[in-house]
Amino acid sequence: MAKKSSHQGLFDAKMVAPFFESKSLAVIGASTDPVKQGGRPVRYSVASGFKGRVYPINPNADMVQGVKAYPSLLAVPGKVECAFIALPEPAVEAAVLECAAKGVKAVVIISAGFAEVGLIGRRAQERIAAIGAEAGMSLVGPNCMGLMDIKRNFFPTFAPIFGFNGEERPKLGNISLVSQSGAFGAHAYELVRARGAGFAKWVTTGNQCGVEISDFVAYLADDKETDVIMVYYEGCRDADKLMESFRMARASGKPVVLLKAGRSETGVKAAVSHTGSMAGSDAAFDGFCEQMGVHRADTVGELMDIGVAAAQGKYPSDKSVGLVSISGGAGALMADYCDELGLKVPPLPKKVQAKLMKLFPFGSALNPIDPTALWGQDMSVLADSMEALIKAGKHDAVVLFGSTIGINEINRVRFKEHVIPLRKKHPKPLMVLSLLGAPELIAEWSDEGFLIYEDARRAIEVVAALAKFGPMVRGDIKYPARPTVPKNLKIKPGKKLNEADAMKALEKAGIKFVRRRLASSRKAAIEAAGKLGYPVVAKIASADILHKSDMGGVALGLETKAQAGAAFDAIMKRSKKAAPKAAIDGVLIAKQMGGGVETILGVHNDPGLGPVVMFGMGGIFVEVYKDVAFRVAPFSIAEARAMIRSVKGYPILTGLRGQKASDVEALAKALHQLSLFAAANVDTVNSVDINPFVVLPKGKGALGLDALIELK
Repeated sequence: MAKKSSHQGLFDAKMVAPFFESKSLAVIGASTDPVKQGGRPVRYSVASGFKGRVYPINPNADMVQGVKAYPSLLAVPGKVECAFIALPEPAVEAAVLECAAKGVKAVVIISAGFAEVGLIGRRAQERIAAIGAEAGMSLVGPNCMGLMDIKRNFFPTFAPIFGFNGEERPKLGNISLVSQSGAFGAHAYELVRARGAGFAKWVTTGNQCGVEISDFVAYLADDKETDVIMVYYEGCRDADKLMESFRMARASGKPVVLLKAGRSETGVKAAVSHTGSMAGSDAAFDGFCEQMGVHRADTVGELMDIGVAAAQGKYPSDKSVGLVSISGGAGALMADYCDELGLKVPPLPKKVQAKLMKLFPFGSALNPIDPTALWGQDMSVLADSMEALIKAGKHDAVVLFGSTIGINEINRVRFKEHVIPLRKKHPKPLMVLSLLGAPELIAEWSDEGFLIYEDARRAIEVVAALAKFGPMVRGDIKYPARPTVPKNLKIKPGKKLNEADAMKALEKAGIKFVRRRLASSRKAAIEAAGKLGYPVVAKIASADILHKSDMGGVALGLETKAQAGAAFDAIMKRSKKAAPKAAIDGVLIAKQMGGGVETILGVHNDPGLGPVVMFGMGGIFVEVYKDVAFRVAPFSIAEARAMIRSVKGYPILTGLRGQKASDVEALAKALHQLSLFAAANVDTVNSVDINPFVVLPKGKGALGLDALIELK
């Protein structure tokens, strides 16, 4: 039995285990027709040889498909651990009550007509969820397709997975799938089967009225039968649980490959801050996946290909790859793909190049290797090239572009004679082929241990994903613990914050800001400027005026007392005219800073993930460049460093063309502190903008020049 998770008390394996480990299954609404939804779980149990007890519940039949039936669940003489409900929506609530009375541990509800259809259905779903919670009974669904544990022949599902004679029974593998969509789960099952792979466990969660996607991911993280977790994701109720489940998978060295529905920003409310307008649910989710080490697939095909490839268990030791191509053009394309996806294509040692060039004098032995058309006469040049990359180049990931080799009969025979034996000769490296061929040929060569794709880019994408997973699977990385959020960072709800208030609250969290003073009169403004030292900046201080420069509420480069006083008067006059109803607290006088690299720091409260921190390059041009990265709060300084390195403008911070390197460590610390502030104020703060946040030369620190906190 799976152990109880100790991860912050968020998970209890006892709530999930009965869905896979039960020794008895009651099918409520069991049908004598083996094709119907209520008939399939009975047929699957009989055909597969399930060793536990199956209890068909049907008040109109004594026998169901050769198995003794019972008029009600309460009439079953023995203990029932798991129940499968295949009844119309009006009858489901009574069935769930009966399960509670019987002491059932886990219930799978496939019935539709609940929260997905509107208010009445949602209320009905809430009632059955309450019954389950009160009874300590786990529920999956409603509106799902069920689940299965292939090794135990446990199939409480109506997915079309069996032939009538059992000849199409599911293949046992080391991949487990958790899908919020039942139909997608069935689709994924067939796609994985078509690739010659199999599942360990397969789950569809539907409306998630009880156990949800993160509970299953957490369970699979500890499951000995599961090496790879595939996820189809639409949304969750608890972002903390989802994060922790992915942390558990990462800690167990299990790759998670995920496909998320809903990339568009439709329905995302426009926010007044840069962060809100830049984030959107999808960009934030990208950052979340990067943070959790989850590979987010763009397409169904990518989800399947990378999940199945990971199941082979061959992960490159680094991000270098050896390329062989029967086409110079395709070799160049693959090299381009490698560069785009972060893979390196280092040249072979010159002595090895010289040796290969004796075999194909008019080709290229650099890397990519191109033996020219000579391969058509002597297929051994392909094997020699791959072997040179493996042995001399020390590559444990090699990709061969073979185009139509799998179609021509003569080429197939030669390829099988010279190249296919390399797999047994060199069992450790990852060997990937990009070529065409009949399905049975592809299946045959795949069984030899090659990963095979028509598209050369997909071949490179797979290598890149496996190389990224490698350090996690091998345990080479020590991941920092999730930071503890200090309670003293909370701000009081209610009162709106002007810029001075926002800076003060963020300084308490450890984020540094420019020296400044709030002036409520012309005289105070002049005194503040004198004490700060010229030049200074003057800005209207009002929680009701968010975009100060748009209405003339900012004055820069003030060098004298006269300029400071005049700026105060002008700003107050323009502000009152532009926003007559705004509450004005005065004018903020701040020391004008020069030099450094302008960046932006922000927080956006994502509806699905909670507080998300944004980092970007470009200052006022951030919305043009959109060179930004996101992470879910809170996170460590190490994660902040990774966040900074992920933006395209990172080289600017390290020093370009003789420029001094910036204080990246101070920037990372500020991002970490901002993540703590965001997590502490999840219920109070809607968004934060620190723009610009200037990063000074190395050792000089970093500080904010402007701040905005928008409360909920």
